[in-house]
Amino acid sequence: MFKKLTLLLAVVLLTASVSKAQWTNQGVFPNATFHKGQNHATVVDPVGNIWVGWFGPKVKFGVAPGDTLKKNVYLIYVFKPDGTQLPFSPIWKILGDTLYTSNRGFRLSNDGNILMTTGSQAVSLPNFPTAIPQFLYKIDYKTGLGIKKVQLKYTAAAPAVATTSGTIFIAPVVPAATGAPMEMYDQNLTLIGNALPATQGFSRSFEVSKDGNTIYWAGYTTGKVYVYTRASEFDSFALKDSIMIGAKVESFTWHPKTGHLWMSGGSQNDLPTAPYTKGTWYAYDFTQKKVVDSLKWKWSDPTSETTKAERPRALAFSLDGKTAYLGSFGVGTSDICQKVVQGATDVKQLDELPVGYELSQNYPNPFNPTTNIKFSIPEQGFVSLKVYNTLGQEVATLLNEYKSAGTYQVDFNAAKLSSGMYVYTLTSGNYRISKKMLLMK
Repeated sequence: MFKKLTLLLAVVLLTASVSKAQWTNQGVFPNATFHKGQNHATVVDPVGNIWVGWFGPKVKFGVAPGDTLKKNVYLIYVFKPDGTQLPFSPIWKILGDTLYTSNRGFRLSNDGNILMTTGSQAVSLPNFPTAIPQFLYKIDYKTGLGIKKVQLKYTAAAPAVATTSGTIFIAPVVPAATGAPMEMYDQNLTLIGNALPATQGFSRSFEVSKDGNTIYWAGYTTGKVYVYTRASEFDSFALKDSIMIGAKVESFTWHPKTGHLWMSGGSQNDLPTAPYTKGTWYAYDFTQKKVVDSLKWKWSDPTSETTKAERPRALAFSLDGKTAYLGSFGVGTSDICQKVVQGATDVKQLDELPVGYELSQNYPNPFNPTTNIKFSIPEQGFVSLKVYNTLGQEVATLLNEYKSAGTYQVDFNAAKLSSGMYVYTLTSGNYRISKKMLLMK
């Protein structure tokens, strides 16, 4: 009985501690065209563009332009925050290498460029090597062109970077029976030496502190995150502690503003133990030594949560830290990427077929302080829904993103506004519709 009460208290305390940020999952990013697939890598570059790497080759999108071998490739897509692609996206060749091998992870290098690891791949084609080796690539985030590459000894997890020194840490997804080392490279991709002689358990991602003197490693099958430290760059790492006990962590990301380390809790195939849940990322505050926030995957396929191998493999934050991009690695039925916004208005898609561009009268009206606004768009596109006062000044942005065709409902909370008349405006494509609403407090 005492154990049950203790467990219940832990769940309640964790729930209370992660309920303050008010994150809203807005669903698929960027749009329905790129809706389904397997995501093993997501990162936001220094100008705010979102890089997404498909782990599994896609038949529909995967054959590279001009590829004479006609073999599916592992494409890299680069999106602006509004969901449109950059001119050099998709990327299918780096430094002359066609991406026949799987993308294993992204990270920003200290100079802002993109670091990417790949796995080995068997290829059954005439006059072609029987297997393509693994590489660590550095890619120019401004052009999508490769800068440098180095061949790796093993299929590596997503790299980790010590931002003060630029040191790049590389470690195996699956350690060899005799032990495979965690290696360190400089910014020019020159091997410095080993950080650890061997790692523990499977791991798809890990992180290091800014100074590179602490390693956060999760062999996710072990149900904990191992913390290794060293006194300085001239000393050896030693195991110091374990955190996130019960979590099956597969992805790590530092928040750009809070300094919290975000880690995934687990999946259906590797279920975590309470208080952690599958399909959820948690923010760990090292000052308080506890979890202080969380993000939840929004299941678009009702069967995904319970029957599919949907794994929380990728997480990246916008430059201001107010938007998170979640990535799932699954059987191809899950959303490739989802967008979660802090403090955003809740947007729900309704089971109503759109017949045209429509903006309904808010309900209730007059209202105090909340009301619902329904709109329809017959074609996918970028949508904004904004509120203005009678002077024409914008007072709220309820929606500002790419949406698939459909009918949506937006909840608007005007608690911070004064009583009076307001105008709300829907803009999509060449259509702009406005209506009035009355706030009475």
